[in-house]
Amino acid sequence: MRTKLLALLCALLACVSVQPAQAANLLVNGDFEQITVNRSSIFDSAPNSRPWGPNGPSDNIQQTVVGWESIGFNFVMRPGDVDTIGAVSPYAGANLILWGPGNGVANGLTGSPTGGNFIAADGAFRNGPISQTVSNLQIGESYTVKFWWAAGQQKNFLGATTDRWDVCFGTCDFQVNNAPDGYGMFLNGTVKSSSTVALPDKGFSPWKEESMTFVATAQTQKLSLLAYGTPLGQPPFALIDGISLEGGIVPPVAVPEPSTWAMMLIGFFAVGATLRGRRSIHVPRSARQQII
Repeated sequence: MRTKLLALLCALLACVSVQPAQAANLLVNGDFEQITVNRSSIFDSAPNSRPWGPNGPSDNIQQTVVGWESIGFNFVMRPGDVDTIGAVSPYAGANLILWGPGNGVANGLTGSPTGGNFIAADGAFRNGPISQTVSNLQIGESYTVKFWWAAGQQKNFLGATTDRWDVCFGTCDFQVNNAPDGYGMFLNGTVKSSSTVALPDKGFSPWKEESMTFVATAQTQKLSLLAYGTPLGQPPFALIDGISLEGGIVPPVAVPEPSTWAMMLIGFFAVGATLRGRRSIHVPRSARQQII
């Protein structure tokens, strides 16, 4: 009898399905909430080594975005600042502000759909990427980059613009353009581009989600994201937030299907009922002797 019960339990457990585990975000601070100075400002990993001249805040209070490196004219924006007080720039008394409702332009500009801080990057002036190095990758496995992005135009400049994001996964060495107005380029790595949006004068392109898949070629690689905009001299700005990198082989976990849970419960009740039944008909030795 015990053998039959054991066989029943084994059959039920065999019905448990194996499902992939939830993929984890391999990036640090993909929402840009962790910053060292609580204000909106430009951030550059080496602000005094660029060919264009100083590329840090005009008051020399350097900003750091945890986990990220920056080369170009890239700003971390706190909620509500982008079209009001703006962000501290390399130019004293000239904060970086985009056209929007906060300065009287009803173009629909909003903050990030994920909430909190986001990045605003000039796609045609002091052009350079934000980057993060990722380790423990599995060579030959696929990794998917997802992010939210939008586009706008710097206040006090006029004219139609275009914007996109170029995303590099690999070594991603970058060559800056020595002239402030102009475009840098990735020298290596796999590069993919988002869709391109076209904006009217003082326009805004609403936030949308983008997804790209890459194959790892090394255990440690860099993820770099570069704003690219046109034309020169009419500052096109691309915004980005909620960046994630997921993929690789994730160990599976056993998860019972709903129908399996029902079968297991029925089986456990059946086992319990059988054991109780056997106990109920058991007659003590002394009682059997009295019957005889």
